[in-house]
Amino acid sequence: MRRVHYAMCALLALTWTAPLVAQQPTGTIRGRITDNSTQQPITGATVTVGSRTALTSNEGRYTISGVPAGSDLLRARMIGYVQVSQPVMVAGGDTVTVDLALTAQAVGLSAIVVTGYGAQRAGDITGAVTQVSDSQFNTGRIIAPALLIQSKIPGVQVVDNNEPGGGLSIRIRGATSVTADNEPMYVIDGLPVGTGAGGGLSVSGRDPLNTINPEEIETITVLRDASSAAIYGANAANGVVLIQTKRGHRGAPQFEYTGSVSSSVIDRRPDMLNAAQFRTAVQAYAPVNVPQLGNASTNWFDLVTQTGMGADHNLVVSGVGDASNWRLSLGYLNQDGIVVGTTTKRTTFGLNYGQRLFKDRFELTGSVKFAHADYRFTPGGVVGNAAQMGPTQPVFDTASGTGYYEWSGGIQSPDNPVAILALGTDRGTNVRSIGNVHGQYSVPFLEGLRLHVNLGYDQSRADRESFSPSVMHSEQKSGYLGEFSRSNDEQTNQVLETYLNYTAPPGVIPGNVDVTAGYSYQKEHGEYPFIYERSLTTDLLGTNGIPGAGTVQNRLFVEDYKLISFFGRLNYNYADRFIASVSVRRDGSSRFGPDNAWGNFPAVSLAWRVSQESFLRNLGWLSDLKLRVSRATTGNQAFGNYLWAATYALGDDQTRAQFGNEFVTTLRPTGVDPNISWEETRTTNGGFDLGLFSQRVSGTVDFYSKKTSGLIFRIPAPAGSLSSAITTNIGSMSNTGFELSLDSKILEARARKLAWTVTLTASHNTNKLTSINAYAGSAQAQQILTGGIAGGVGSTIQVFIPGQPINSFFVYQQKYDASGKPIYNADPLQMYVDRNNDGVINVDDRRPFHDPAPKWVFGMSNYVTVGHLDFGFVLRAYTGNWVYNNVASSQGAYSEVTRGSPYNLHASVLKTGFLTQQLLSDYYVEDASFLRMDNITVGYALTYHRQPMRIFGAVQSAFTLTGYSGVDPTSGLNGIDNNRYPRSRTFTGGLSLQF
Repeated sequence: MRRVHYAMCALLALTWTAPLVAQQPTGTIRGRITDNSTQQPITGATVTVGSRTALTSNEGRYTISGVPAGSDLLRARMIGYVQVSQPVMVAGGDTVTVDLALTAQAVGLSAIVVTGYGAQRAGDITGAVTQVSDSQFNTGRIIAPALLIQSKIPGVQVVDNNEPGGGLSIRIRGATSVTADNEPMYVIDGLPVGTGAGGGLSVSGRDPLNTINPEEIETITVLRDASSAAIYGANAANGVVLIQTKRGHRGAPQFEYTGSVSSSVIDRRPDMLNAAQFRTAVQAYAPVNVPQLGNASTNWFDLVTQTGMGADHNLVVSGVGDASNWRLSLGYLNQDGIVVGTTTKRTTFGLNYGQRLFKDRFELTGSVKFAHADYRFTPGGVVGNAAQMGPTQPVFDTASGTGYYEWSGGIQSPDNPVAILALGTDRGTNVRSIGNVHGQYSVPFLEGLRLHVNLGYDQSRADRESFSPSVMHSEQKSGYLGEFSRSNDEQTNQVLETYLNYTAPPGVIPGNVDVTAGYSYQKEHGEYPFIYERSLTTDLLGTNGIPGAGTVQNRLFVEDYKLISFFGRLNYNYADRFIASVSVRRDGSSRFGPDNAWGNFPAVSLAWRVSQESFLRNLGWLSDLKLRVSRATTGNQAFGNYLWAATYALGDDQTRAQFGNEFVTTLRPTGVDPNISWEETRTTNGGFDLGLFSQRVSGTVDFYSKKTSGLIFRIPAPAGSLSSAITTNIGSMSNTGFELSLDSKILEARARKLAWTVTLTASHNTNKLTSINAYAGSAQAQQILTGGIAGGVGSTIQVFIPGQPINSFFVYQQKYDASGKPIYNADPLQMYVDRNNDGVINVDDRRPFHDPAPKWVFGMSNYVTVGHLDFGFVLRAYTGNWVYNNVASSQGAYSEVTRGSPYNLHASVLKTGFLTQQLLSDYYVEDASFLRMDNITVGYALTYHRQPMRIFGAVQSAFTLTGYSGVDPTSGLNGIDNNRYPRSRTFTGGLSLQF
């Protein structure tokens, strides 16, 4: 009974106090949130007191009602700003005004990052996206824009071919295809442009983006994961690179000039025998050839290389009016290569213009870029013949018809490389114009709705001509007696894109919503005429005319390509805590048959900003912690047109038909698979972004898994068909990896003008070919040989085989003696491991052995400022990359001096003692890990007539530490070092000023 009494009393007390709680007085807090430095309002800031929350309006104002009377803590936060807290006292029925100013963090999470069809705050990005601005670019003699970001972004590998303006490749998170193009998609000022199959026409062997002046670039943004890139669908399997060029500055018209001069010297030469060593080798192993030895001591590499001088000048005038901005630029570059005769000359013009109309509701922007580039190439065989030509032979011979010494041997005798440079011609011209107009209209009847229309074109012409007179040694020994070729390729790419974008105003719905939906149309037309002549009737015309010839081939290829796309994306941000992005793109490509023309490419990504949660919010040292996860599908259609349609192709010399004394070029049917379809890559990405001490330290970590299906291979056609090979989808591949980027402002003492910033990047990628399925009716094996090498007819050194990385080296396992020297014996069983123990050394004993792709790529950028002086350097390191030294394997045997005209030998023969070539020995597959100082820069800022000025100097490829014995451990992406153009060390000095 007593317990019941107590319970009744407690219930009665609760009943009495309930009205008191319900009637507790409340008040209102309102105010304005602004930027501490600009005093401008901050839109979308989160303001909280107790359990109540509000978002600021476009004017930065907020109102929180129903706040219980008493004291509490008011907090205001915004991505990219330091959180501010202030005690507040609220009386019942009163309204309290509290204005707060937020201070931007050291590294702005509110910085705007360009993404596909729009831009986002850095803090809102849910994928793996990195933006590099012009203040962070590499400096020195930069011709190709991609070199601006070398070592700056994890997972991005930039490989050039060492020539001035030469071909350049970018790999983002490894290769996704074995036959299609692996280059990323490029978007310049919102206009999609191409660089490989389907766009970006260039002179063969040159980078199409050379026509973009690096001085004009403001930011380069790389979309590394599929969820960020999937909005571009079929073009995004290899990642997307967004290039934003510079616009006008505020104020009156301003002039800027940047100029520099440079000097380049050869870094490393092939390790060949000198004259004394060569004489000894010939005397010991080919005494019959001793009479052919000369009395000279010629260093052929010294004769075909030089100090390459260069100059680069850029002039800019820009300005901003009340409703407009404009920027006009002119550039000129002249860069000689370190091989005699090679050069790049480029003239560029750029115009960017922007105009706001109709009370800023309509914004029109446009850009035009024009470039004219002249190239002089290294005539074929110069570098290789400099390695092969005997060092005892003289350069000149007055008794010869050309005045140059030449071997008297047969067709395999080397050619005088100095004569090749003097007599041969190989040059080209590239003209490219890129332009687009973008209109943005803010619809008046719905706040936040904008209509975008983008019109663009990319027109290019690439001409190349080569001439070898009949008196050249190579023409005489081959019987060709003079050769001439010319190509005049033209390509036009037109783009129309229109899309709607809606950004919900604050307070309309909980959180921030951004929706995009649009349509894209792309059309490309190309014409590729080509003429080749052999057995010329005269050498007098050179490349100035086309003389009569014994053999004449004329070809004209005309191609058309279309891509139609529909796309949409939804971005959602709730209270700066939960962020989501969903996109889908549907592409229709003319590169596939009617049944496979369309592909769907969806993506979803999620992020949770843990640092905004109450249990972490009060940790002063933690400024940002965001967890990210994404899943997406992208496509690859970067290969030739008409692969699904039956066509005819011109046969080579071996397939010509004979009619009497005349040989006629034949047309042969190409093997086709009418059901060929997209290569698709599905990517899963997980990672986090971290910021410490108000973003003084920030970083990102990503883990990814990419699986590519429908890999396209060219394989032997079924028996009985008229073609020898067919192109079809038969394989799959995977890439898994890890990426790390860390930025730290170690010193930031503005009063003493002392600053030190360090950026570290690291990435690891594991590639594996998971399957190769035989085509129906074909006896195709589960492996495909690839990687052609010099030294043997039809020799290959690499393989595509399931379970191994692509381009794995396919070699015999060399045996070694007790001293570590490779064993040489006429009996292959004594030299190589019999892996299947069948008592015979044959192809079954070859094994996959390493691959060219680096396992780890590291980058380190340091920037130090002390007063007016600035200093920076960039380091790059690869580990786990292997290179096949084809120069050593093809010229590393004493049999080379037994030829009718003895070849010079690679110095490795002094260690191996090989009597014959061992092209397939794993001895020549070398660990090419390296550490390279890519860039060192020193600058000094001062004023000249009250205008800013900077004097600077730079060194590129300052040094390389490596155990690789060849010329360059970065021997292209396929890892075969076969007489590559040597790497140079470049010294640059210049100045920039405004007036």
